[in-house]
Amino acid sequence: MKLKYRLVPQGAADGIVPINLAFIDKQDIDEAGLTYKEACAMVGRDFKNDPVTINVIDQAAVTVTSDGIMNDGAVVAFACADYGKINKDFGVMSISEMPYSEALMAEEPHMKQWNTEHYCGRRLYRGPSPEDRKPLESHNEHMTMTGRITNNNTGSEMMNVVEMTEILALFTGQMEIMKGGDLLVGTAGPDVSVGIGMVVRERRGRIFGWNYGAGKTAHNSGIYAKTVKSDYPAIAADKKIVAEYTLRALDIGMVPGLHLGCSPVVLSIAKAYGKPIALDNIEEAAWVELESIGITREKLSAPTKPMRREEILAHADEILPGMETAKKYKASEICHIRYAENQG
Repeated sequence: MKLKYRLVPQGAADGIVPINLAFIDKQDIDEAGLTYKEACAMVGRDFKNDPVTINVIDQAAVTVTSDGIMNDGAVVAFACADYGKINKDFGVMSISEMPYSEALMAEEPHMKQWNTEHYCGRRLYRGPSPEDRKPLESHNEHMTMTGRITNNNTGSEMMNVVEMTEILALFTGQMEIMKGGDLLVGTAGPDVSVGIGMVVRERRGRIFGWNYGAGKTAHNSGIYAKTVKSDYPAIAADKKIVAEYTLRALDIGMVPGLHLGCSPVVLSIAKAYGKPIALDNIEEAAWVELESIGITREKLSAPTKPMRREEILAHADEILPGMETAKKYKASEICHIRYAENQG
């Protein structure tokens, strides 16, 4: 038996990628009659000497970014392998589906995106449940670990803990890898570093849980938030793709700072689009972080001519902050199709 997977190898993107990153399509696993754990073990055995992280992606499902934007696709399992093996207790974790409910809609207003034509009726996966995490205890990393390698935050931040190398794999970028689409790869920069902490409140969020909310900062690092992850390499989707997902949320009345996290990307698109921003709901600690990268209340409240939707998509590279020194790639330029064999 052979199992198809996609590999972004260490050294890809002109040397930017520091860790082997493998991605398996859930559909290929289902067609092979394998469990997620079995599939991850097959891929892990392909790497006899090197560590690798492994994400299982369900392209038919949906997930939510930490700032509250719904996206196509979802991580449904994540793992890491070293010297061809996966730690039997801590090396792989599956994610349980989250059922639709009116209670969820009431508690988490950003989830109204699930009712739209883009996402209605599709399976939702975010972070792991307490049962998914066992035998790991609850903590905010949602991490798998094997040997030198960890796969953190539900498959979005990978680290070699011996070499202290790390990469951010933003979920929109992971989906472009799966689709053979358009990527942006380079240093994250201060805007991404600040944006990661501007989260929404969610039960079983991919990264954070119920402790934070729109208008708050999870980093709570003041002027230093812009340095927390600014020098990390990052894989993201082309900015026009990120803009499209954000526009979908704004089109149904989602308000940054109230329903959506006040990340630099969400705020910048809302400002350009002429949509309301809940400036008074953004807490002082979040303002300190935003102001450190030049996003101020004065700039966001200054009158400007709203841009049309198509204009924002056409000028996404100029409107969306972050990763200014990154380079655009086709997924095929940094990702290879490989096949793992079942060794019995």
